[in-house]
Amino acid sequence: MRKRIRLQELRVGMFVDEVESGSQDGSVRFSPFLVSSPTDIRLMMNSNVMTVVIDVGKGRDIEPAAVNTRPFDRAHFETTLLQTFSANDVSRARRCIEETKPHIRKVVSAARVKGGFASDAADVAVKGIMSAASSNAGALIGVAKLKEKDEITFLHSLAVSALMISFGRTLGLAEEDVRLLGVGGLVHDLGKMALPNAILKNTGKLTDDEMELVRLHPRRGYELVSSLPNTPRQVLDICLHHHEKFDGSGYPSGLSGERIPYVARVAAICDVYDALTTIRPYKPAWSQAEATNMMMKSPGHFDPDLLAAFVSNMVISGTLR
Repeated sequence: MRKRIRLQELRVGMFVDEVESGSQDGSVRFSPFLVSSPTDIRLMMNSNVMTVVIDVGKGRDIEPAAVNTRPFDRAHFETTLLQTFSANDVSRARRCIEETKPHIRKVVSAARVKGGFASDAADVAVKGIMSAASSNAGALIGVAKLKEKDEITFLHSLAVSALMISFGRTLGLAEEDVRLLGVGGLVHDLGKMALPNAILKNTGKLTDDEMELVRLHPRRGYELVSSLPNTPRQVLDICLHHHEKFDGSGYPSGLSGERIPYVARVAAICDVYDALTTIRPYKPAWSQAEATNMMMKSPGHFDPDLLAAFVSNMVISGTLR
């Protein structure tokens, strides 16, 4: 029997069958193994790992008291939102999501069906996101945390766009530069639309061949977005380089340090943060503290100065709440 557990619940004697990286890109790869010492656990802690799947038929089971068997409580989620944000801000956030949904779907459809980039639809969507984020970015990102199975791609794009817009503003960037961050965040994963549905909807382990296809999505996204003349360089850089890592171990180009475009370094942080804090009916989310702690313990993944600014400006300051 296989069980998905948080990394903090991993113990010596457990058999790790699968890992899930916070960046959603499969960049952390482990062969199945038996945890034989605390060193194995520290190795996992120092890697970009979010959850692990253990096989209790081959190793130790999780302690009964630690198993989260509670079903997702939507009522509690709604109550928490209204305790954190005003009813007006929550309502406005939901309205923004509903109003931008058809435009984002148009962007996705153009990429999947026509192999092109619907820039006009992206611009309209980002205009709405910028407006809602100006009112209360935390409420918009909070509402978008809950991602049902058929909305994961759409809401992840919206949430990353909102995070990049909000973060860009805290960095003191000009509004046009902030807007381009928003557009880039919205379309950063557009290349995934070229992937087969079987891969896109797979919540289990991908084969090596499938993983190689996934790792092609930045280049495919770049090709889609660059098919439109005069697409801003910033948007292209976000599509192509948001999976680069500061130590040069990322892809597709293996860039390191400041050779990675600034906007792509911003995108990498926002992309992983949303992946970690996403709420799904079948899997609990990480708290802000858990997510940022894991990110800060991932040496070489992010620009350390930008990550420190994100934690200070977005989390500690209460922007996201």
